[in-house]
Amino acid sequence: MSTAIRTLLSLFSLAAAAFAQGDTGVTKEFGAPGETGSFRARFSKRTAGVVWLQATDHYVSLEQARKEQHEQGDYLLLIDDADHSLRMFQPAGGAFAKDPADADWQVEDLGDGLKFTLDDGQGLVLEKVLRHDAAQRGFVLDLTLRNTGSDKVGAQAFSLLGPALLVPQVSGLFGEVAVSIAAPLEGDAQHVAPSKEGRLQQLDVAPSLLSFAGSTSRFFGAFLSPRDAAGRDALTQFEVLTVAPRQGVEPADNLTSRVRYGLSLKIPPKGEATTASYELFLGPKSFRVFDTLADPARFAPVLDVDLNPPCCGITIPGGRFMAKLLVGLLGTFYDFLGNWGFAIILLTILVRGSMFPLNFRMQKSMRAYGSKMAKLKPQLEALKTRYADDQKAYQQAMIQFQREHKIMPPIGGCLPIFLTMPIYLGLFTALRTAYDLRQQPWMFWIEDLSVSDQLATLDFWPEAFNLLPLLWMALFVFMSLRQPLPTDPQQRQMQMMMRFMPILFGVMLYNYASALLLYMVTSMLWSLIESSIVKKILGPMDPNAAAMAPTPI
Repeated sequence: MSTAIRTLLSLFSLAAAAFAQGDTGVTKEFGAPGETGSFRARFSKRTAGVVWLQATDHYVSLEQARKEQHEQGDYLLLIDDADHSLRMFQPAGGAFAKDPADADWQVEDLGDGLKFTLDDGQGLVLEKVLRHDAAQRGFVLDLTLRNTGSDKVGAQAFSLLGPALLVPQVSGLFGEVAVSIAAPLEGDAQHVAPSKEGRLQQLDVAPSLLSFAGSTSRFFGAFLSPRDAAGRDALTQFEVLTVAPRQGVEPADNLTSRVRYGLSLKIPPKGEATTASYELFLGPKSFRVFDTLADPARFAPVLDVDLNPPCCGITIPGGRFMAKLLVGLLGTFYDFLGNWGFAIILLTILVRGSMFPLNFRMQKSMRAYGSKMAKLKPQLEALKTRYADDQKAYQQAMIQFQREHKIMPPIGGCLPIFLTMPIYLGLFTALRTAYDLRQQPWMFWIEDLSVSDQLATLDFWPEAFNLLPLLWMALFVFMSLRQPLPTDPQQRQMQMMMRFMPILFGVMLYNYASALLLYMVTSMLWSLIESSIVKKILGPMDPNAAAMAPTPI
């Protein structure tokens, strides 16, 4: 069943459920389909919340995007929410006499938006106005508490249920990348991942200093930002709720989350109103997209979180910087070439080419070391025999022997590996959430660099035949087999084991984004060419030093 059909069935099932409950709701289009920042959404009259929302400037897949005429199921479903996003709740015993989470709201079409009104019958009126703002890729949300004749004083507490972005499927090695985040006007942002235990979590950012708060999926974000001081003053807290990846599916490893915003609206004097105004961003997470907004730097902390390499909860020093640098370089190359695949290839050549002088120097040092070790091998074997029963004495004799003959291994013999790994991790991280690669083709059979290359579909697991990871594994094993095995038994055994490690690594990355595998294959081809050049200039490598030679990734 295609994703577009599943989208239609999901929309129809939600509409049928709402109708069965006596909630006919209202469906509205914001902007024309295909225009930047356009949406189609269904709202509930019982909750004044969003039942579902489609980004009509995005398509489910390339197949849908290429159609001459589009149907409703072709557009990307961002929200599919049985709990209704933007639904308002209030604690028991509040000043407002009706429950805004389940009441008869009045709905008025404003042309560019909708106005929901709820009169509690005791002099207080709650208004929720949602106006489309295509330039900001979202909406302006005004929450107003109006006093038409109440003598009550103080403030009324509410909570606003933030959007839970749809997680359509597991996306690669780490599944869906989803976090909730809150960023202050100055200082570091706070973020939390969905809780596998389902516990309630907090985002510890002072509401009076909030820049934005919200949730993300792999490519998109839903962020609420105060428009003024009154909007910030109305906020009280940010609670994070863990929810299932999509409606009708039990929670799994690829959980998602939403922010529940605590609000406090002051009860105004009779004839007056209290308003808290916010901007709601519902769009892609991309530097290029953010640059089109009025405040390009506002949502940068989102990408800072996304570009921090995941390594068992450990923050890798310099990893975020490297990822951001690579994203910037990729964008520059794309502007020049007009193709993200070729931009990745050019980036690979640039990175590996810049490291060639260092790698050549290290290879030369290793060969000199190997030649010297070969000449001294008889004396080393004699030391092993002499101190075979005294390991401590053997170690001391070896230290003295190395000092006399100055045969310490070259410092930095594996330096190219240590320099390459941060680059690899940075690119690995950047490609996890690179919206700019979504539905972007390279050439041949690769039509979407953000998913596996899928040369052919299969009727059994793993459901697709992906050529790039298999090609990378074959190239790595081929390159390993070209290297001579060392004569030392322990080193020889280790080298033989390392020859087949790429098979395990390739299996782990089998369903990862083809953009990363394109980098890995290009890098391996470069390694083969580079090793041939080094071998031609320096000659064959001594087997005794083979195990110590750096193997580029």
